[in-house]
Amino acid sequence: MSTDLQWLLLRKNNSFVVKRGVEVGKTFSKEPGNLRNLHSHKFSGLANHKTVDVRESPNGVVITSRKQKAGPSAVAKATSKDVLRSRTGPRRAAGVVAAITVKKAGRPDLRTAALARVSALLAAQKEPKTYPPKPSRSKKAKNAR
Repeated sequence: MSTDLQWLLLRKNNSFVVKRGVEVGKTFSKEPGNLRNLHSHKFSGLANHKTVDVRESPNGVVITSRKQKAGPSAVAKATSKDVLRSRTGPRRAAGVVAAITVKKAGRPDLRTAALARVSALLAAQKEPKTYPPKPSRSKKAKNAR
């Protein structure tokens, strides 16, 4: 079945669609493989044969992509998983994600969305720096010592 026909069947009736906040004008989706969480054909993980999924894991970030030459009946063998450890630097992570989305998954149009998702997940996993408390600069605090 073509991806266009799949999208025509899925776009109205889909259990992943989130229709809250209609006044914003956008319909959102919670389906796996949807990098931007927007309900559209381009980002749909169900209607496209080539998909890229970025998820958080205890080890870091897992990037799952569907292999380009996988047959329609292949399920487990059709996907490849790559793990970016949380201590991976942001530049290296960006290079790896760009290579996976363009070369392995064959979806260069999803490169920026995948980069944004990975950088946000890595930034959220990073522990914030702790700084010592700043001394007060007021005259009353100096006289009280």
